[in-house]
Amino acid sequence: MKNAIAFFLLFIFTLNLGGTYVIFKIQQHQIRREIKQEIKKGISQKDLTSITVSTENENELIWKDHEEFSYKGMMYDVVYVEILNKTTKIYHCISDTQENNLIAQYQKDLQKKQKNKNNRTNSVKTVKFLQKINPLPQKDELAFSKKIQVSNFDYQNNYSPLSLEISSPPPKQVL
Repeated sequence: MKNAIAFFLLFIFTLNLGGTYVIFKIQQHQIRREIKQEIKKGISQKDLTSITVSTENENELIWKDHEEFSYKGMMYDVVYVEILNKTTKIYHCISDTQENNLIAQYQKDLQKKQKNKNNRTNSVKTVKFLQKINPLPQKDELAFSKKIQVSNFDYQNNYSPLSLEISSPPPKQVL
């Protein structure tokens, strides 16, 4: 029973630390699988976006893998490539708006978390909540106040250092 509780708490803490990234990756994988299935079924030519790439604008494509890239902030999945000549290609792609929206939402959530982390609003809320439960002592109730405390015992005058002198003779043996 204790092991089950320990594993459950470990799972909750791990999910809190990196769960959003894991969920993001699972959703991204699901979207990519759906797009691949849609491509395999066949897509009409009017649903495709054609992007002409030459050697001058080739560096504007940011490839995620060999079938997916980002161009001007949009994600695209390549359906087929048409090669015009040695320097020019036409990528016939499907616009991946679902994945684009997912990435935008994930980045928005990360920025929100970073803002909350910087502002420390959660810790302020926690302190306010704890003050409602157990209010902090007032100034005159504090243990350390501005009053000077006088000790009852003066250690400096009563200190006697250790000495090796024999202060009394050894006891006599009685027979």
